[in-house]
Formats: sequence, C-alpha cells, structure tokens
Amino acid sequence: MGIIIKQSVRGAFWSYLGIAIGYVNVGIIMPQFFDTAQIGLYQIFAAVSLMFAQFGTLGFTSVINRLFPLFRDPARQHNGFLFLMLATGLLGFILTAAGFVVLKPWVVETNVERSPLLVEYLWLMMPLVLMRLLFTLLDNYNKMLYDAVTGTFWIEFMHKLINLVLIVLFAWGGINFPQFFFGYILSICLPVVPVMVVLVQRGNFSLKPQLHFLGKPLRAEVGQTMLFGFVNGMAGVILVNVDKVFVNQYLSLGQVGVFGVCALFASLIRVPFNSISKIATGIIAEAWKRDDRAHIREIYQKAALNQAIVGVLIFVGIVANLHNIFEILPPEYRSGKWVLIIYSGGMLVNTILGLAGNITETSKYFRFTTLFLGLSILLQFGLSFLLIPRWGITGAALSTAITLVVNSTFQAVLQRVAFGIYGLNRKLLVVAGIGAISLGVSWLLPHLPLVPDIVVRSGLVAIVFVGLVVGLKVSDEVYMIIRKFYPGNKNI
Repeated sequence: MGIIIKQSVRGAFWSYLGIAIGYVNVGIIMPQFFDTAQIGLYQIFAAVSLMFAQFGTLGFTSVINRLFPLFRDPARQHNGFLFLMLATGLLGFILTAAGFVVLKPWVVETNVERSPLLVEYLWLMMPLVLMRLLFTLLDNYNKMLYDAVTGTFWIEFMHKLINLVLIVLFAWGGINFPQFFFGYILSICLPVVPVMVVLVQRGNFSLKPQLHFLGKPLRAEVGQTMLFGFVNGMAGVILVNVDKVFVNQYLSLGQVGVFGVCALFASLIRVPFNSISKIATGIIAEAWKRDDRAHIREIYQKAALNQAIVGVLIFVGIVANLHNIFEILPPEYRSGKWVLIIYSGGMLVNTILGLAGNITETSKYFRFTTLFLGLSILLQFGLSFLLIPRWGITGAALSTAITLVVNSTFQAVLQRVAFGIYGLNRKLLVVAGIGAISLGVSWLLPHLPLVPDIVVRSGLVAIVFVGLVVGLKVSDEVYMIIRKFYPGNKNI
C-alpha cells in the first residue's frame, strides 16, 4: 500500500504542476504573442493526434489495465506481453495511417483556404500519432509494473515546461513559428524515450513472442476486452476533443484558437473531480464486491456535494471575473464569452453527477457505459451539425455542454433505477443558492484596476461563499477541514 500512496502523491504533484504551467502557456502567454490561427493549429494537433492515437491502440489499453496480471511473470518476461502489445499497436498504426492517407485529400481540399496552416504542417501528424500511440501503450504497461510517475512526469510536466521555454523564446523573437511548432511536436514525442529507457533498465523490455501462452479462453477474453476498451476509449477521447475538429471544419483554425483558450478556462472546474474519481473508483469497486450499496450511495452523495461546493466556487469566480479575463486576453477573444460561460456550466453539472459513471463501470452493468458513450457521440455529432453553422463557437460549446450533461444524466438515472443509488439531495440547492449570493455580492463591487480587481473580487467571492458553506454546515468534510485550521474557535 505504501508504494501506491507514494506513487499517487508524486504523480498528482507533477500533474497539478503541469496543469498550472499549461494554463500559463495557453491561457495567458500565447494569446498575447501568437495569432488565433497559430493557437488553433496548436490545439487541433493536440486533439486530432490524441484521437488517432487512441484509435491505434485498438482498445489494448484496457487489456493492459485489466488482464496484465494474468501475464505477469518477471522470470518469463511476462509471457510475451510486450510483444503482443506492440504488435497490436503496430497493426493499429498501419490502419490509422491508411485512414489518414484516404482522408488527407479531403482535409487538404476543405482547409486549404480557411486553414492554410493546417495544410502546411499536416505532414507532421502521422509521426506525432505514432509517438503518442507508443507512449500510451508503454506508459500504461509501465504503470502496471508499479511506476506511475515516470510517464506522468514527462507528459504532464516536462512537456509543458519545454513548451513554456519555446513560447518564451518565440515571444522574445529568438525562434520563428515553424521552429516553435517543430519543437512543440518534439516535446510531445519526447516522453516515449524515458519510459522506454526505464523499462529496458529494469529488465521489462523483451520483444520475444510467446504466443503459446495465449490459450483459447484467454484469447477470447483479450478480444472481448479490446472490443469494449476500443469503443469506450474512442468515445471518451472524442467527447472532449471533437468539438475543435468541428470548429475547424465549419469555421476556421483561428476560431479553434479562440474556442480552445476559452474552453481551457472552463475546464478548470473539472480538475478537482479527476482526483476524487481516481480515489473513489477503487473504494466503489471494493464496495461492489460486498454488494454494499449503502456505502456506494454515501460515497456518491458526499462526492457530489463536495464537488458541487468546489465547482460552484470556481464557476462563480470565473463568471465574476469575466471582464477581467477578457481584459487580459486580446480583443479577438471576446467572441468566446458565451463559450466560457456555457462550457463552464456544462462542466459543472458533469462533475457533480460524474461519479455515476465510475459506479456503472465497476458494476455488473458496465456495458451500459459503452451504450451511453455511443449515444452521446451521436448526440454531439448531431448537435454540432445543427448548432455550429448557426451559432459558431457558441454552438460548439452548447453541443459539448449538452452532451456532457446528457451522458452524466444517463448514468445517474441508471444508478437510481437499477440500484437505488442517487447522488442528488437538497443540500445541492443550498450550494446553488450560496453561489448565487456570492455572485450577486461580487457584482456590487465597483470595477477597479485589473490586478486589484481580480484580487479583491475573487477574495470577496471566496470569503462570502466559504463563510456561508461553513456557517450553514453544508458539508461535514468542509466543516472539519476548517476546524483543523482553526481548532481553538468553538464557533466554527
């Protein structure tokens, strides 16, 4: 257990530090020195390469996470698991490259006028996909060998730190955009190398095939796991990345830049939920083994309430500081005001209901996750076709927000109907009311110069919000945390 806690803490540290650097990179510095089309290229390459790489795994990441223990045997080089994994990845990349070759003429034709930068750098897409595919497989394999830090350090922290250096060099005129973008591509590819080095050094990199180990029952289980893993993995990646692809196809690369920067601010709401879900999933899985539905319901309700408290505070902070955000950003980003609001609202609802998805995945109805994701993708595609041509990037934000909310609602309804488990209660209405009061108080404050306004307005929101949450004892967990900071105050 000690190694799990140690690895989790170290991994979380590098992840959150990387998130902070990422916000500085894309949310603050880049809009000041890069035009919207250049930022759009940056965003579209990240989104599309991730979708292609996920396709190229053919669902084998689920085999790694679920079935590797059956292969684990250091003395026998894990029974040829690495060979099987990389052979599958190679097949996936060949299929991906073939699809890219087929689609390339259409991509060039539809982007040559409105997004010429994308056409100019399109040749870099497949090398990037190959390296992201390799990293995805090798990093998951390395995590199953009890090293969750190496890959996280390089992809979450070092990649973004290198980008920061490149962005600063570009801003100072030390490099031009082609040099910056090539460096950016290299920074995403780089993490494959240290992960591979670690595997070789620890004697876990053997390409010797041992196909005799794959008996018929195991082959069937691997195939079934790959199938569901492929659908779930692709659906999950598509839901959070395809909006940028639609914006580029219907609008332009410049609009991708505006949309991506505004959505980045909104996604801050999701960050705390990622930590909660990682911790809660294992506990929920253990509770299912005991069929302890009361414990699962308690976890879900507490997670929903506490995520609502954190999420509403961040949401109110964002809305209260809208004028400050768009004063920091160049004028061309003001068209993204409603993107930020709508995307933030959808993300907020999704994080409050989100643990329902983890409950479904660990239950006997785990296949419903695949069904719900499939329906959600169809919904997002349909809404994108209808809304983006009509309302531009605001339509893109609407399509993503509605899809996230509907997917979460599907999951929540399933828990209620199938297991009698629900996460919503009246305290959530209290949190919403506190959020409204805090936002109203912030609007009473007159506008100040930029930095004082951000500090004073954000501080006022935080004091009013936290004060009411603690004073009304909305959450036992928040109340106890505050008591630890002020143990001598009996009134808290």
